[in-house]
Amino acid sequence: MNRKTIAVGMAAVMGLALVILWHELRPTAHHVRDIVGNYRPDRGYASLAIEQPLDETVFPPEMIPPTFRWTDPHASAWLLWIRFADGSSDAYFLTHRPRWAPSPLVWEDLKRHSMDRGTQVLILGTGWGRPARILSRGTLSFRISADPVGAPLFYREVVLPFAEADRKPERIRWRFGSIMEPYAPPIVMQGLTVCANCHSFSADGSILAMDADYANNKGAYLITQVRREMVLTPADMITWNDYERAGLTFGLLSQISPDGRYVVSTVKDHAVFIAKEPLAFSQLFFPVGGILCVYDRQGRTFRALPGADDPNLVQSNPVWSPDGKYIVFARTKAADLRHTRGQGLRPLTKEECHDLVRDGRPFRYDLYRVPFNEGAGGTPEPLEGASHNGLSNYFPCYSPDGRWIVFCRAKTYMLLQPDSELYVIPAEGGTARRLACNTARMNSWHSFSPNGKWMVFASKAWSDYTQLCLTHIDEQGDSSPPILLDHLTAPDRAANIPAFVNADPNAIRKIREQFVTYR
Repeated sequence: MNRKTIAVGMAAVMGLALVILWHELRPTAHHVRDIVGNYRPDRGYASLAIEQPLDETVFPPEMIPPTFRWTDPHASAWLLWIRFADGSSDAYFLTHRPRWAPSPLVWEDLKRHSMDRGTQVLILGTGWGRPARILSRGTLSFRISADPVGAPLFYREVVLPFAEADRKPERIRWRFGSIMEPYAPPIVMQGLTVCANCHSFSADGSILAMDADYANNKGAYLITQVRREMVLTPADMITWNDYERAGLTFGLLSQISPDGRYVVSTVKDHAVFIAKEPLAFSQLFFPVGGILCVYDRQGRTFRALPGADDPNLVQSNPVWSPDGKYIVFARTKAADLRHTRGQGLRPLTKEECHDLVRDGRPFRYDLYRVPFNEGAGGTPEPLEGASHNGLSNYFPCYSPDGRWIVFCRAKTYMLLQPDSELYVIPAEGGTARRLACNTARMNSWHSFSPNGKWMVFASKAWSDYTQLCLTHIDEQGDSSPPILLDHLTAPDRAANIPAFVNADPNAIRKIREQFVTYR
């Protein structure tokens, strides 16, 4: 425990009547008793703003000790008064800083008394003088879920602004491991001198698939077995350019099937891609043309997916249902690119990209679902609640049990939208509900834990450098307030594309490439 904190009345928590851990101002237990004795619940104290954790936060049972943070211009010291629902004696902690983190020992006792019960935390602002005068107040509750996270996380750390990462891709790094440790998971890959981006895993965590430029081929894509020590070679690579009618293509937003046999991707693609000045949102990216293509690893064949292959539409951002029977994707009318006809498929120029967003011109997507039928496709249907609502709907993500789809909703565009929020609908479509985990700025890149009880997502609510948050998902598809996992990312890196992996936290220790030398 921080030596600048007093813990008083911990008979239930620490097995002691009084513990004093203060070596500077040396206040006495009388000070704490004064505060408690002078408190009047019905009095109009000034409010202090609690930043973390938020009220009604649900923590996983393996959660590391969180840091309680608040802002308060009225006081110079604060008493945390903790009340347990299981009938245990109250606990008191006194600190002269607007933050407090329990020691591992104290946190284990707090968790034990808060398992599936709401524990109340009352923070009272005061001063060091006597008699103690209460100046401010804030309250929150939390509980510990019996549901473990139970899976490691794989994610990227990217330098900002985007233009810097684009110039120096070797500064991007990937981490893999448990998020329930007091430090960030180990860096498993870094120093890659070519761009690597979207990644996904098979349902059993045995196969990793990732965009990775190879031999100056923007359509290159790697598929490889997950091992503790992984070596990426040309034998792991395919290229979406091999689709017979694709021409030059990026192969955008690809995803491997749950059984690991297929990969679906956007080909024949055009996309707006603009580097911007603001650090937080330093790129604008969204596809304005493309069809879906499926690669069959068993037959080593490429084919367009019927029902998502209309050249007059954008069909992108595909995801698989857990049983592999459906693909949900973002769809809208393709941008008018008549001025590019006859020039072959190529990246849009800077001028063409800016023309498509001139004067804030919107570009919005609807979510559609199409049967996969082992690549034969079918008739696409709009998903109720995530289509034709006057907003942009994208980044669908199925819950592992196939009951829910969580997706992003924004006014326009896709990727890195400040107003992006997370909504949930039944997998077959229905009324969309805004999730309680949404933060004040950008909510995106979400991934369910394999047991379906937790979801990680990215947010810029607390920093221009994207951070990761965790939320609990209950049987009704509702979420709890976000837990900021600020220990996962360095202060000069943005975390993105987090993916829970159905594997041991030590399943990947090192990834190194041997394909750049073959360029």
